[in-house]
Amino acid sequence: MLRKPLGLIVGSAEVVVLRLASGVPNNAVRLAALRSWGAVIGAGCAIHHGLQVRGARRLSLGADCFIAEDVTLDARGGLAVGSHVSINSGAQIWTAQHDSASPVFAYESAPVRIGDRAWINARSIILPGVSIGEGAVVAAGAVVTKDVPAWTMVGGVPAKPIADRPRVDAYRLDARRNKIWWW
Repeated sequence: MLRKPLGLIVGSAEVVVLRLASGVPNNAVRLAALRSWGAVIGAGCAIHHGLQVRGARRLSLGADCFIAEDVTLDARGGLAVGSHVSINSGAQIWTAQHDSASPVFAYESAPVRIGDRAWINARSIILPGVSIGEGAVVAAGAVVTKDVPAWTMVGGVPAKPIADRPRVDAYRLDARRNKIWWW
């Protein structure tokens, strides 16, 4: 019986601590806070202020990822982000939700995977169970409900393919050069 209340306390503490750390004007502090809660973060990542994370112990970021301000990363169901990925302002990635058809509003989760060199634009939303392929682009404001093939651009609500992205295997994102040091 004590397990559930204890889990709620620990989960709430994680949200509060990580939210406070996200406001500290130092990238190294934000990265250290995430790692202290179990996140696996590759070298060269830059995280701007206002990041909201749920389930940090199930979050994995590859090398040289760029996370802009006010992004939500829900990793409770498992969130694996590849290397050289850019996630822009206000984007939301969800791995857990409630089943609206359930008479008890049941909780459900499914992992999200984002491939190397993907670009998640501002205020886009990625829902549980989705895989974003290598080099794919999610347009601003899109709601992604289904898998996105590699090197494909999607947009709209729900997101649909709108173009192909030229394949550039040498594409690299130097996240450290893109961050403003005080945020």
